[in-house]
Amino acid sequence: MRLTAAIPRGGFGFHRRGLMLTRRATVERGLSAGFASALPVRVRADDSAGAPGADRPNLRFGIVADVQYADKPPSGRRDYRGSLAKAARCVEAWNGADLAFAIELGDLTDDRARDGTREDLARICDVFTSLRPPLRHVVGNHGPPTAGRQAYLEALGLERPWYDFGVPGWRFVVLDATGLSLKAWPAGSPRRAQSEAFSQAHRGCGTPEPVDHNGGIDPEQMAWLRGVLAKAVAARERVAVFCHTPVLAEASRRSHLLWNHGEVLAVLEACPAVAVYFAGHDHRGGCAFRNGIHHVTLEGMVESPPGGNAFGIVAVCPDRLVLLGVGTVTSRTMALRAG
Repeated sequence: MRLTAAIPRGGFGFHRRGLMLTRRATVERGLSAGFASALPVRVRADDSAGAPGADRPNLRFGIVADVQYADKPPSGRRDYRGSLAKAARCVEAWNGADLAFAIELGDLTDDRARDGTREDLARICDVFTSLRPPLRHVVGNHGPPTAGRQAYLEALGLERPWYDFGVPGWRFVVLDATGLSLKAWPAGSPRRAQSEAFSQAHRGCGTPEPVDHNGGIDPEQMAWLRGVLAKAVAARERVAVFCHTPVLAEASRRSHLLWNHGEVLAVLEACPAVAVYFAGHDHRGGCAFRNGIHHVTLEGMVESPPGGNAFGIVAVCPDRLVLLGVGTVTSRTMALRAG
């Protein structure tokens, strides 16, 4: 299946097609058998033969959140250095699963001093160079503030941090949760001033407060989002949205929501094409369903236990999405409303 994109594919030159899986059911050594066989959609090469049916996915993609690799000691449950080996095992599994693409939901690195963060980014990027399907990136709250926003985006191969791409029948929309941010933009910049004004205007107006580790969708990006959704409706495409930060309290702790989550929710819920909103940021994970949209907050890799992992594969079927979770990522089946 050929991907189309509004911008060049980001991600360290990952522009190659996925490798067809062999007849073996499991895709990573040591994974539980349930990953491959307990759910309705099997990870097998012959699933893609013939016309897609109810149990036959149109495509699959890999998904992971909050890798947060950094060359520094653990802090609480966060094993920063351990994410390097976990990411390598994730890549190995994805390479055996015939994926159309893979996406990381932000916070690929944690924060150190500028040169340290850039070294961490180079090292974790090197792990993903062996990934066969193209890798898409979402910008998170960690990394860009210490490495430098532009340098970070360039390392990820992103011309801009919000974009869309598609396959027949689906539109995938990537949002930048740091469009408004007190950390992502340098002091004195117009966007920093805009972010400070938003933060000050909304403090004390209800929960959650616009805390520094979150951020918001800026007006330019909101206008773009409305336009993309309108085009998806006209093209009779379903829409999957990816953003680092959740927008629904039932799928995340309220302290981890987008600053303007209510506004974004209203835009998404006004569009009948939107099927799912994937986020990270809250490492505990979560899931909820509201007004026709599934909200999935993926458990963070950095807090998965030693020897464990946290990533998944999403099988896109005609009538549902199936998230096949690995390690601490919860497997879920999400019915799609009629298109």
